[in-house]
Amino acid sequence: MSLKPISECLIRFTAMSTVISNSKKRKTLREPQSQKIVHTYNIDIDSDDVVSDASQTSGQCATNMADSITAVESILMYDFKNKSLLEAALTHSSYTESPSYQRHEFVGDAVLGLAITDFFDLAYPDLDPGQLSLLRAANISTEKLARVAVRNGLYKYVRHNTTVLNDKVREFVIAVEEEDDIVVHGGQMKAPKVLADIVESIVGAVYADCGRDLQSLWVIIKDLLEPIIMLNVLEKQPQPITVLFEACQKEGKTVDIQHWRKGERNIASVYIDGKLIASGSSENKENAKLQAAEVALSKLTRLKSTTAMSLHLNAKGEIKGAKRKIHEVCNKRRWPKASYRMEQELGPAHDRRYIASVKIELSDKNQIFYMKGEERSKVKEAENSAASLLYYYLRELGYI
Repeated sequence: MSLKPISECLIRFTAMSTVISNSKKRKTLREPQSQKIVHTYNIDIDSDDVVSDASQTSGQCATNMADSITAVESILMYDFKNKSLLEAALTHSSYTESPSYQRHEFVGDAVLGLAITDFFDLAYPDLDPGQLSLLRAANISTEKLARVAVRNGLYKYVRHNTTVLNDKVREFVIAVEEEDDIVVHGGQMKAPKVLADIVESIVGAVYADCGRDLQSLWVIIKDLLEPIIMLNVLEKQPQPITVLFEACQKEGKTVDIQHWRKGERNIASVYIDGKLIASGSSENKENAKLQAAEVALSKLTRLKSTTAMSLHLNAKGEIKGAKRKIHEVCNKRRWPKASYRMEQELGPAHDRRYIASVKIELSDKNQIFYMKGEERSKVKEAENSAASLLYYYLRELGYI
């Protein structure tokens, strides 16, 4: 594709937007004739409506696919010249009776990245490539595209022959519906990749149908991707792990983010120069790391520098009677009791060393406070070390 001057590109975008806008005014949003689509991720499906006979089910899918195509065209406000492209884009690989969306997804993944890059290159001509890369990543991530699929209802129209992902899709749909603000770096639960795949496959199908014209594609899909994460939003919600590493690197500090599982929860802890700074938990590993990094950053921003933070921590020492203080906090806030666990026993019997952890699990808020203490020569001292760190952590968060 030949590169054009920015001014010419902007003129083409404006002209194309006018054409599409007029087309959208003439076209009213259509609902599919059939309210329930069998073999889709639609969480409103009534099992009584599903035809049990295999041959009849296949015929039913074929009939409802026409309705699905109509519905998705209405969402896009774009009529496909070649309907088979959209049919394939709405077909999961588990449905083997017709081509799946895998090829469209492959193309859509690449072309969406290029379209987003082109958009930000025009929108921010003076922005450095590093920031442009962060903007692009935020807008084509699995978390972002999965929310596009949910908010536009695209997930309802994908046919498949697997029920493995149904529960995950259903849970994620409910979680997204409860979100108030733009989620830039991931919410409380992991987004099912199939939802992002749906968006990419539809983008790939549109790209093929509009003659592989990148600018025409962008005009068609831009509204679908809203809200687009712009620079002002990204500056308010920067990628916390990246910011943490950059801040510590400037101060000559080393950052280590450790991860492990506790039951069905993922827990991540941030260590700076070997000292535990913060922890976070989530059902998703990456989200747990993000939460831990966010808490660590909040501590950094409250102090003048990373060096000041380290000196502050060193000066604190350990709290005498920390376990009792944690118990008092739990009683005051009506939290469950803190539980202690011996994580490691080190050294020979005559020189045994212990590392303990403490956890407060708030099941009603889906939140876990967890800290691992320093190595100590006695079990009680190891537990007090963990309790001390948790006490400081809760105080930093404003609970004390």
